[in-house]
Amino acid sequence: MRSVRSILELADETLSMALDLKTPNFDYMRKRLRTDYVYRAINPARYLLDWALTKTLRRGGSATTDRDRVTKVLLISDAGAATSEEQFNPFSFYRTELRDKLKLIAVHLLLDDVLQSPKRFLKYFDIVILKISFRTTAQEALNIVRSIKASLDGRRLIYFDGDDDLCVQWPKILPYVDLYVKKHLFRDRGQYLKRFVGKSNLTDYVYRRYNYSFSDDPIASGTEPLPIEQLSKLAVGCNLASDRNIFKLYMDRRLRPIEGPKDYDIVFRGSLPNDWMYYLRGDIGPALERLGKRFRIITPVDRVPTDEYYQEMQASKICISPFGYGEICWRDFEAMLSGCLVIKPDMGHVETNPDIFKPYQTYVPVQWDFSDLEEKCTHYLEHEDERRCIVNQAFAILDEFYRNDGIITTISNLVHRA
Repeated sequence: MRSVRSILELADETLSMALDLKTPNFDYMRKRLRTDYVYRAINPARYLLDWALTKTLRRGGSATTDRDRVTKVLLISDAGAATSEEQFNPFSFYRTELRDKLKLIAVHLLLDDVLQSPKRFLKYFDIVILKISFRTTAQEALNIVRSIKASLDGRRLIYFDGDDDLCVQWPKILPYVDLYVKKHLFRDRGQYLKRFVGKSNLTDYVYRRYNYSFSDDPIASGTEPLPIEQLSKLAVGCNLASDRNIFKLYMDRRLRPIEGPKDYDIVFRGSLPNDWMYYLRGDIGPALERLGKRFRIITPVDRVPTDEYYQEMQASKICISPFGYGEICWRDFEAMLSGCLVIKPDMGHVETNPDIFKPYQTYVPVQWDFSDLEEKCTHYLEHEDERRCIVNQAFAILDEFYRNDGIITTISNLVHRA
């Protein structure tokens, strides 16, 4: 079995190197070939290997107990949104732990392949987890979910919503799924019974606070209230702590803690788009301009290599992290793992896992219009001990989550709930 694994890993590495060759005229072909290779060769091969390893539970053909029973999970996505594909990352990154601790094995396949013959694919699995790109239309999404559910013969269907905001993108699919998982939810589930102007609570806020019209926005066209009987299907999965780059940064910080003086007091790296999102960030500039008379502030706009970006964060005492299309972003985690105090619009309405948004314990909340940003920044720049205490507690939350197998526990809870 070890030799089989070695061959797979060698094949994976060899083809990956070949696909990384810089051939500008074949960018699309290289991307398509990589996708086909991963989803149609490597993923099934790894699944078969895991299945073979679990056969030891049935050695000699003896019956197994429920505790020994292997749970077979099929992950399906269209690979249409790279950022939300990270929701499935734990199933590959932690596949050995899932197999050994939970008796769970999973394979990630392409939606188009499964839809060609749903019954043929789905009959081998106990649970199916589906994720569709936000670019899909509501009717297309409904048709896809219906087709898969009809082929499951009573087995469980879990939907992973990769959207940045808190809302349910396609409420009409809820009756066809057994569990609807998001990276974060309204702490008060009653918010899902409301109709928002635009796509989410954030667009609704911009409409009411700044009188912004969403009448011509095809995406932010309005969110339907959820049927009250469907609320029990909502579940919090894992937020961006499951992202492989965030985990890699965490491991780096464990090995090389941030030490020494900081070159900058405040960093704000955030674009000001020419749409409704401008109103979630536009009030930051005037406050920083006033703060700049007393403190060292950087507001870079040019894209830089990842290492340079991390160095920038490590060299700063405070990071301003506004909302975007949703409340949570990579910047929150990157700042906390870089010894930087996160100052962010109040997150009291959000439930997420791990909960890194504990006011004045892991981050500092400000008003959504940033009217108290100047006051909060000044206080923590003048009280270094308080700033460091919050920074340390934020890292401790993530450290505890990773050390105690938080991602494994999250997957286990979702599977058992389904």
